[in-house]
Amino acid sequence: SNNSHMSKPFEVTIKDSIAHIIFNRPEKRNSVTLEFWTAFPEEVNKLNDRGDIRALIISSTGPTFCAGLDLGMMTEIGIGAGPNEETGRVRGHFREQVLEMQKWASCIEEARFPVITAIQGGCVGGGIDLICAADIRVASADAFFIVEEINIGIVADIGTLQRLPTIIPAGIAREWTMTGDKVSVDRAHEVGLINHIESDHENAVKKAFEIAENLASKSPLAMWGTKEAINYSRDHSIQDGLNFVSLWNAGMLHPEDVTASMMAKMEKKKPIYKDLKAVSYTHLR
Repeated sequence: SNNSHMSKPFEVTIKDSIAHIIFNRPEKRNSVTLEFWTAFPEEVNKLNDRGDIRALIISSTGPTFCAGLDLGMMTEIGIGAGPNEETGRVRGHFREQVLEMQKWASCIEEARFPVITAIQGGCVGGGIDLICAADIRVASADAFFIVEEINIGIVADIGTLQRLPTIIPAGIAREWTMTGDKVSVDRAHEVGLINHIESDHENAVKKAFEIAENLASKSPLAMWGTKEAINYSRDHSIQDGLNFVSLWNAGMLHPEDVTASMMAKMEKKKPIYKDLKAVSYTHLR
């Protein structure tokens, strides 16, 4: 599929410190090609390094949010290899590829800014890996969700099995990941995967922007710390999490931000906070 290499599988817009990544291969149901796997984390990491981005919205074009793995990609990375290729060397290489592919979702979780997804139509397989790594999920009324991997004989390996049971009750996550059944947006909202349902895609994106503007108005340093502490606490004991946040605030709490917040409150104005510092790795190369 050479023509797919002509353009990125998404476009990026930035306005007032809010970045928006829009998947734009509706004719392919925004399925994940090999190029998508590499271009997406690259883009998110680039936005992350800037320091002036305070929220990221991820949305999609056409009737489907994301149909999951492109079939062409499966053969490219060697899923469905012949029995003569079932050697340890090949399997080890496959594992390395999976670990690399996991960055497609992890990059969202590791970003210094909050990430909001606006989901329409089908969110399937890899699409679920992606939204589970986000902070806030908005969906339109036509959205539905399928953990597709079990239906094609694969153990979901890009993050769904790890993250979904920490977002919704674990028993329900087991049901969805083991049955591969289609889940309605109402059910997804009821159990807490979806924060808000909107009437249609346009309103879902609008809602995502409203939330993003709210988030972008807060101290970006406190926002980053909040995200870090929540992620850390999810993966550690309560005591470890309390210790982590005490160290974060001891090292990172910014008196300037607190003063700006207090002054703005008194003057009934919006506080102005400094951006995070840009990260440049050029001096390390």
